[in-house]
Amino acid sequence: EQAKLEGDKMMKQAQAAIESEKKAAVADIKNQVANLSVDIAEKVIKEQLSNKDKQLKLVDDLLGDIKLN
Repeated sequence: EQAKLEGDKMMKQAQAAIESEKKAAVADIKNQVANLSVDIAEKVIKEQLSNKDKQLKLVDDLLGDIKLN
C-alpha cells in the first residue's frame, strides 16, 4: 500500500514536471516566433524605405488610409 502511494506521488510529480516543461517550451516557441516576425518586418520596412520614391509612396499610401471624421 505504501509503495502504491509513493508510486502515485512520483507519477503526479512527473506529470507536473512534464506540464511545466511543456509550458516553458511553448513560451519559448512563441518568443522565437515573435522575434522572427520583428526581424521579417524590419527587413520589409528597410526594403520599402530603401529609396526616396518608395518612402514617398509609403507616406502617400498611409495618408490615403487615414479617414478623417
